[in-house]
Amino acid sequence: MKWKLFKRSKGRVNRFAQSGRRVTGVVTDLPSGVKLALALAACAAVLVIGIWGVWTLFTVYYFRAQSLFVLRDLRSSVVIVTGRTLTPDLICEKLGLREGVNLFAIPIEQKRRELLEQAPNIREISIVRRMPDKLTVTIVEREPIARVGSHGRVVDEEGVVFIRYAGTGGLPLIKGADEFSQIKPGERLHGNELAAARLIHSTLRPECSVRLLAVDASKLDYLMLTFSDYRQAKFAWQGMSDDLKETDLRMQRHFDNLVKAMESEIGKPRMMWDAT
Repeated sequence: MKWKLFKRSKGRVNRFAQSGRRVTGVVTDLPSGVKLALALAACAAVLVIGIWGVWTLFTVYYFRAQSLFVLRDLRSSVVIVTGRTLTPDLICEKLGLREGVNLFAIPIEQKRRELLEQAPNIREISIVRRMPDKLTVTIVEREPIARVGSHGRVVDEEGVVFIRYAGTGGLPLIKGADEFSQIKPGERLHGNELAAARLIHSTLRPECSVRLLAVDASKLDYLMLTFSDYRQAKFAWQGMSDDLKETDLRMQRHFDNLVKAMESEIGKPRMMWDAT
């Protein structure tokens, strides 16, 4: 009887096997979208951990290593390349450079912006850290091409007004409207005043044989030029009042033609010209 029961149970197992049914359970595969989301989450976690680790190392070695990145001697640690008027001592004072300061405690970009705002005679400034304890400051100063009013106010080829006292007495004078005399350092010329500065800069070309004493930009439709021999000319060109340099070539050709006529045998005795 026992043998029959065993045989019957064995037959039932065979029937399940023959029918193709699995008796071990069911496995469900994840959708592809879920797999992609999990993979991205894992990558993001690894990236965050990596960034955190790098930042931690940077903090430890660059901010906390006080003895390694400290300015010990300004004369040997700081190299300052400047122009005619700004001294290295003044630059160190404005940038807050002193012995014992950690290089990474200096907000370089903030100091750079502040110095450009305080000193309009600076055209460009570059501040570079050189590991472990060096700093290089390179300054390009603006070069004056004309005087604008009194009190040492001058202007460069870009039309930026700044102060320069030494060596400016022989520069041409730009005259303008009444309010032009109140222009402040750091401001920029516009309209006919800027056109006057562009024209003066054009006369500094080596091939230009004449020099200007003054340019009166107070008129709306032309500039009144006074040359070094006190001859005068009304001068204008298309696009004169535009704050663009695209018209400079047209201006140069027109000015060169005027000079050619003035230097001719017929033109030399003439004191007043009209080139509008």
